Amino acid sequence: MAMVLGAMMTNAQPVHSFSVKIGIDHESVDSLGGRKNVERLITDMFRRINKAFNYDARFEAIYHFEVDWDAFYIYKGISTKEVFKPHPNHDYLVVMDGYKSDPKEQGGGWYGDKIQTVYHARTHNDRFNSPFEPGAIDGIIHEFGHARGIPDIYAMKVDADKNPINGQPFLGTRCIMDYPYGETYWSDYAVNMINLAGGRNIDIDDVVMKAVPDNIVIKARWADGKVVESATVKCYPVGWYSYTVQKQPVFTTEIVKKGEVKFQTKEVFSREKEFGVKYSNCLVEVEAEGKKGYAWIPLYYLQNCWFDGKDSCELEITLKRDIKLTRDI
Repeated sequence: MAMVLGAMMTNAQPVHSFSVKIGIDHESVDSLGGRKNVERLITDMFRRINKAFNYDARFEAIYHFEVDWDAFYIYKGISTKEVFKPHPNHDYLVVMDGYKSDPKEQGGGWYGDKIQTVYHARTHNDRFNSPFEPGAIDGIIHEFGHARGIPDIYAMKVDADKNPINGQPFLGTRCIMDYPYGETYWSDYAVNMINLAGGRNIDIDDVVMKAVPDNIVIKARWADGKVVESATVKCYPVGWYSYTVQKQPVFTTEIVKKGEVKFQTKEVFSREKEFGVKYSNCLVEVEAEGKKGYAWIPLYYLQNCWFDGKDSCELEITLKRDIKLTRDI
């Protein structure tokens, strides 16, 4: 249903417009001052959403999320059921809930990829108190990031106490798709994914599956720059939203010459329908002469290699030999 409203012209960008149907619970309408005031708040919200998708020169198009006011409605009932209503005449359905009136209702927000629906519930007893508070709007911008093809970057993180291999955390990268509150920056990866989705209605998993290089190359060097001639390489995966490095490697191989080894990406990042690929991150360990070195391959790094036109994602790991504390005489 997404339409390209503008054609490419000299020094101009295409315009991708997406129709949005909105429903909001009647308790919120009453508590927020009535329908007219809610319409004003929604208009201001979408002004911010559209600004977020258009301020950055790295975007290859202009994006416009357009509220269909003729389809705007106020519902009675449970918001977590409302999200499953079909919306064949619109690209997206946004279900808002600002007043928790049933135990089955949730606070927070999410994007349902299969149903093309944004759930935006910021109830009076949560930290934002309303769906229209600045922080709540930061949250819905994040959800529209999902709608345009970007997975959660925070799902690629690792907690130090959940890393049994070397005890190091992985902190991710700055982006609206990591921690959106107070954030206005899209990482290069996020911009790449938005540009790839373009004006299409997309499934995040399909977009993720497409943008993966065929191979991974691990290079190993000693701190003095010399090639590591022989080493064992182990790849320890990180499951989505687990923040945990698994104890057992998903793939093991050997460096036997030239200080590097090449293998197919699917050995580690196998394709999977739910998230596009099975794992969100991988801790790579190289061991030679009893010494170990480590590096991360988060999904965003892997996919940025593909966006750079590479058929292989290369990673160089440095190992350090022991430094002698005595001098030979």
